[in-house]
Amino acid sequence: MITIGIPTYNEEKVIAKCIKSVLNQISPDDEIIVVASGCTDNTVQEVKKIKDKRVKLIIEKERNGKSSALNLIIKNAKSDIIVQTDGDVEIKQDSISKLIRHFKDPKIGGVSGNPIPILPKNNLFYDWTMMSYRKSGELRKQQSEQGTFWHMSGYLLAFRKKALPQVPFAKGAVDAWMGKIIKNNGYKIVYEPEAKVLVKTPLTIKDFIRQKARVRAGYNLIPNPPRTAGSEIIYLPKELLKIPITRYPKFLLSGSIYLFSWIKGWYLAKTNKSLNQIWKVPESTK
Repeated sequence: MITIGIPTYNEEKVIAKCIKSVLNQISPDDEIIVVASGCTDNTVQEVKKIKDKRVKLIIEKERNGKSSALNLIIKNAKSDIIVQTDGDVEIKQDSISKLIRHFKDPKIGGVSGNPIPILPKNNLFYDWTMMSYRKSGELRKQQSEQGTFWHMSGYLLAFRKKALPQVPFAKGAVDAWMGKIIKNNGYKIVYEPEAKVLVKTPLTIKDFIRQKARVRAGYNLIPNPPRTAGSEIIYLPKELLKIPITRYPKFLLSGSIYLFSWIKGWYLAKTNKSLNQIWKVPESTK
């Protein structure tokens, strides 16, 4: 038996599609726990429309962050193995089984899936987004082979409750905190590139800044963060060579906006802004 946990906030347009993509690849004995945190739309009603005994709904009246929702999932999960995903994604067929097979090794405490970005090719952020996700995948694979991998993808991951009995409160980059704790508890974390999850990425400048600043703020609150601006700038010249020269302007503009979002994220963390000030929802990803 396995537990699928889906923390969600205002996902009325997409939550049903996410749940159905999970139901298609789990057994009758498995369970899905959806935690709707402070939702002000019809997310709860959309979940209730799914008449399947495997789907269980927990309602948090107030929005207390992803960490709070994850702790409710851990507390109520019947299985020691928990697969966590988000309410606005679609999990590709057989991806869950590809995550779970790694737990045959008792030393494995966490497994990260492979997010696949979805956005139009003519979008301003297309080249930058594709480069970013590709580089992240390459780094995950390299670090996993070296035994140093710990920063899982929050879009799709799996873990043992014994390795992660509780998630600390975090205003962003919750997945990085999760990986750090699993690693500190003496378990290994691996990357499974064949466990794929489709992710709609920000389409507007406003949403792009919101998402990247939130993530950066979360990293800035972690001791020895896994990503720094310097480490990412190093490989940009090589990436430019892979892009048609006609698309250079969009790529460089995207990079400038990305740098601004990192500065904003640093400011949000430095000034200790509230969860709601940091965790702004990018509407175009829904």
